[in-house]
Amino acid sequence: MTEEKQIPRQLFHFDFNRRHFLIIAVLIIAFTTAFIMRSYPIKYGSYLNEFDPYFNYRATKYIVDNGLDAYLKWHDTMSWYPEGRDIAKTSQSGLHIVTAFLYNVFGQGVKLLDFTIILPVILSSLTTIVIFAVVRTISGSTSAGLFASLLFAFSPFIIQRGNLGWFKSEPLGLFLGLLALYLLLSAIKYTNNNKEMKYLIPKSLAGGIILGLGNASWNGVQYFIIPISLFLIALPFIRKKEIQNPMYAAVVFTIFTIITTAAFPRTGTSFILSLPSIALVGGTIFLVISNFIKKYSDPRIQNRNILFVLIVFILLVVVIIAGGLYYLPDNKYLAAVNPFIPSHPFAESVAENIPPRITDYFLIFSTLLIFSGIGIWLALKRKDEMSIFALIIAITGIYVSTGSLRLLVFASIGIIIFAAIGLQWITRIMLDTSKKSLPTIATTTTTTKTTKIKQRKFELDTGTITKIAYTFFIIFLLFFPMVYPPALNWISYADIPPTILNGGSTGYSIKTYDWINALNWISKNTPKDAVIAAWWDYGYWISTLGNRTTLADNAANNQTRIGTISQMFIEKPEEGIKIANKLKADYILIYVVAEKIAINNSSYYILGGGGDESKIYWFLKLGNFDENKYIEQDQFTPKPIFWSHSLLGQLIPFEHVGYAIKIKNGQQLTNFSQEYKPEAFAIYSKHMKYQKNDSDNQQQPLSLVYYSDSFAFNNNNINNNQNLVSTVLLYKINNNQP
Repeated sequence: MTEEKQIPRQLFHFDFNRRHFLIIAVLIIAFTTAFIMRSYPIKYGSYLNEFDPYFNYRATKYIVDNGLDAYLKWHDTMSWYPEGRDIAKTSQSGLHIVTAFLYNVFGQGVKLLDFTIILPVILSSLTTIVIFAVVRTISGSTSAGLFASLLFAFSPFIIQRGNLGWFKSEPLGLFLGLLALYLLLSAIKYTNNNKEMKYLIPKSLAGGIILGLGNASWNGVQYFIIPISLFLIALPFIRKKEIQNPMYAAVVFTIFTIITTAAFPRTGTSFILSLPSIALVGGTIFLVISNFIKKYSDPRIQNRNILFVLIVFILLVVVIIAGGLYYLPDNKYLAAVNPFIPSHPFAESVAENIPPRITDYFLIFSTLLIFSGIGIWLALKRKDEMSIFALIIAITGIYVSTGSLRLLVFASIGIIIFAAIGLQWITRIMLDTSKKSLPTIATTTTTTKTTKIKQRKFELDTGTITKIAYTFFIIFLLFFPMVYPPALNWISYADIPPTILNGGSTGYSIKTYDWINALNWISKNTPKDAVIAAWWDYGYWISTLGNRTTLADNAANNQTRIGTISQMFIEKPEEGIKIANKLKADYILIYVVAEKIAINNSSYYILGGGGDESKIYWFLKLGNFDENKYIEQDQFTPKPIFWSHSLLGQLIPFEHVGYAIKIKNGQQLTNFSQEYKPEAFAIYSKHMKYQKNDSDNQQQPLSLVYYSDSFAFNNNNINNNQNLVSTVLLYKINNNQP
């Protein structure tokens, strides 16, 4: 018999087999699925999403056009006028530098704007491969890693923070943070493997550099230092063998994390004295001391001695915190670690900083909670070092996420890890069970050949049916949250129009070009040196798309300035205009959203769709006004004094006509009344107080120079977006003298 020729399947001396091709196929499916899910908003058009991405695009373009050295020296005079802003020291420059580098390498022939729109999708999709490596290292199971990759692709909150146009810090930050985590864990886990030992230092070094770059790209990456530090502290108690090699890995990782983080202007050398740095250094020093204790002390009292050192370290931490001997990070991140710290009213005014409710966890994670519960049970049962780390990252992720909605990404990571481990365990049990034959009852003492064939066929059919039933059951559990509940399912997190197309309006999935047209008009019809006063939400849009100078933007570097702008809007019109003049503003911009309704066959409007009319409470709070004087007890409905005695009340082109209580057939309101009741809706009609700029209106302190097409003064035909008015209005300050 002749010997068959084997077709070599090698790549760089690595032998591929069918199992490897299957792994690659699943990872390709996970990557592709993630890419498709995150590209869903393309149906609305190709736009940057939210507010920060417009600044990040502008900053990245500055590097591409002028070079890195110019960027590091850039003092932007178009933001926070007249002081300006040192961009490199006040922004997450890692994102800008990495994106500019990637664009120069891969973006030839592509517009930078298009590159920044698609980059978050690519990075978030690549993270499916990184999470595969992390979970495989933690669990020791390739199947668990593959499950994690698929779950990450469908995870709703991670989709929302990495979809098309989301050119913010999270996609790059998560990619770098998880990659650094994988490198450190794999270096520590395989320290007893002679084949892997040669990679210990390179992996630790690379992991430290990558985590440092992640810290410079997104402040949230500093979260990963929490589970890493706790793991380093727990390691001497978990690992019974030597911990010298993990100690080397931790020392190298810590040194290069701190060096890389401190090299960037924003984080700088102050990072060395920050709480994350102290935690990482403290955990590493504790591991070093524990190594000497394990090496030189009596084995019978090693744990006691290590515990004594831990108590000393805890006391030192208490002294450092009580004495304030550390650099204080951004309050919103400190509040995430310590929820008992009261947050600033400005942080409370940002929707993504609102703490999640218990129901949010069930809606977002749904059936994953079932599988993650099984994974947690397995980790508690195994109690090995990687299982302990998984518990640490899950507990800390959920704990940190209680401080802010945006931090639910960290809870997602922990739940995905345990859900993948739980799914792998159930799948293995079910598939093993399906291979076992069912017991048979022998009716004769003789087994014929025909009987054996029938029995084998019955066993095969039973195993196949079990596998098919289990597969459909798992598919049902995983796909159920994609379609239910109807308005809050996983797909709904992907189906969100870019903010520039709906102005950030809440409750309405509309598509309108009002903002784009307004910013285009501003760039072409206002003086190049014009200064525009507006709420900070719109600052990045105005400076990037409108190419005009602003008083405040989303960086929120000067909360005193934001308070002053709040006072400008709430003070009496003449006082508000004086404040605008002191701020050296030439124009005032507002944004209003209203819904058209019918009462007795007449057209009226309800305000409160996410424009400035919805932010009155925060204008009052940040401007130190008495809220009860201006708004009703629902903290939303303005009182008559707001409309008559505030500048914003005069700028909004509506007047209050009464209240209606009962909603009927969606657009109909009844029980019209002049008195407010808690269940009432305030009703408005159109009324422009400051008329459009012409020769007859030059004596007015303000004159209207622009309003969106969706707002029509002389008819009730507004637009085709569910009877919604979404209008940008720009007023010129006529008497612009201090």
